[in-house]
Amino acid sequence: MATESKVRNAVFGGLAVVTLALLAGSLSSSFRAIAQGLNATAEQPARIHVAVPQGAGPTLTVSVRAFRKPADGHVGGIVRLKRPGVPQTIEVGRFSIMPAASFTAATPADEKRYRFDVASAVNELRLSGAEAEVEVALFDRSGGPAPLGAELTVSTARITTR
Repeated sequence: MATESKVRNAVFGGLAVVTLALLAGSLSSSFRAIAQGLNATAEQPARIHVAVPQGAGPTLTVSVRAFRKPADGHVGGIVRLKRPGVPQTIEVGRFSIMPAASFTAATPADEKRYRFDVASAVNELRLSGAEAEVEVALFDRSGGPAPLGAELTVSTARITTR
C-alpha cells in the first residue's frame, strides 16, 4: 500500500511539474508577444521578429487581428523590414483597412491579410537565411501623423519563398 501511494504521488507530482512547465511556456510566449509589440498605435509601431528563409521570391504576409478606428482620419499601415539591432529600415509597402471600420476577427480565417514582395529589401539588408524585424506603423492616409486612438493588432507576420 505504501509503495503504491508513493508511486501515485510521484506520477501526480510529475504531471504537475509538466503542466506547470507547459503553462509557463505558454505564458512566456504571451509575454514575448507583448514585449515584441504586436499592437501598433499612433505613438508606436508593432514589431515582430520573423525568420527569413533562403529561396527565390520572398513574400511577407502580415495578418491583422483587430483594428480600432479613431474618431477622425483614415488610417493605414506602413510596413518596414529591418535587421534586428540595426536602425536602417526599408519600407516594403502600405495598406488601408477596408472597410474603414473597427473590427476584431473572431477566428484566424476572419483576419485581414496583406502581402508584400520583399525580395529587394531582403537582398539589400542581406536577410536571406537570417532573422528580420517587421515593423507596422500607423499613418493618416490624408496626410500627417496617425490620429490618436487608432490601434491595430498584428497577429502574425511571416516570410515565405516560392
